[in-house]
Amino acid sequence: MPTTIPSPPGGLRAWRQRGFGRLVLTEGMVWVRGSNLFWALLFPSALLLGMAAITPELREIAHGDTWAGTPFYGVAVINVVLPAELTLPIGITALTIMPAAFGGFREKGILRRFSATPMRPQSMFAAHFVINVTMALGGALLAVVVVSALFKVVVPNNIAMVVLGFVLGMAAMMALGSLVSARVPRASAGTAIGNIIFFPLLLTAGVFTVIKPGTVLYQIARLSPLGAASQVMTYGWFGGTTFPWIQIASMVAWTAVLTPLAVKLFRWQ
Repeated sequence: MPTTIPSPPGGLRAWRQRGFGRLVLTEGMVWVRGSNLFWALLFPSALLLGMAAITPELREIAHGDTWAGTPFYGVAVINVVLPAELTLPIGITALTIMPAAFGGFREKGILRRFSATPMRPQSMFAAHFVINVTMALGGALLAVVVVSALFKVVVPNNIAMVVLGFVLGMAAMMALGSLVSARVPRASAGTAIGNIIFFPLLLTAGVFTVIKPGTVLYQIARLSPLGAASQVMTYGWFGGTTFPWIQIASMVAWTAVLTPLAVKLFRWQ
């Protein structure tokens, strides 16, 4: 027979509040095990340093016809790729770590046990949102600090716009990652599906190559969550002739559509 879980003092709402804090703490302790810390916190900095070491052009000043007419003219080229590289921890946490975690929970029957409690899918997603946002922000800040210590990094023209691009990008990508996490049956499936989506999005963000404004790839990229985040952060760093309304609207739309869809499609087992 099904068991009834008694409500503690303060009622169900108080139980959920206390339960959510305990959930975040427990999931956070699980999160830091294994290689997650390296990929989210250290890999973006390591990749930037590796790129600078093997690509002398990144240490040069952007000049000549190639850069004429762009907001990057006159700065070290590594500044140009920095906003794009800051999308790395966003994508890693949302599409490579979270789906694998939920797939593993589902595979081991952990989510099935949660289904017998008042815990809701929203609480599970919210807990991982808190953890992954914290770690992604840490990885992005560490990358900026490391690169600034070794190279001349331009101070952003509009820090608020950089933060806005990061936050909206994180929200949109977590919505996408939540949608994948809602259904994957195993950790291996979460990793595979997450990576299939992740690497094309890295291309739109300009992680592999600089995407110049006005190109066809730039127009396509502003509609993708990582591409839009990269472009809004770039605008905040260097300015531009066109305010990124489309990019901001794109990230808001990704978040607004995929978040409730992930909750609706979520399965405990």
